[in-house]
Amino acid sequence: MKREAQRRDDEGGHMSCTGGRIVRNVGARMPYTVVLTLPGGETRQRDFPTMQEAEAFVRRNTPLPASRSTLHDHGEEGA
Repeated sequence: MKREAQRRDDEGGHMSCTGGRIVRNVGARMPYTVVLTLPGGETRQRDFPTMQEAEAFVRRNTPLPASRSTLHDHGEEGA
């Protein structure tokens, strides 16, 4: 666990990222690349060995999605 905590501390402080995505690189030693988008449109990349690690990195370094209203998710009555 100490290694995981240290790795989190070394993530580079991208907490101001506006979004992130994961790209799969077939055949690469580290097959998952996270691409983080900064407010000015600049991007940063980091490679990961597993999808789970890449997803966790995106969650830690990007804002939570805005909650979505469910008012319009219901079918129309009488249709």
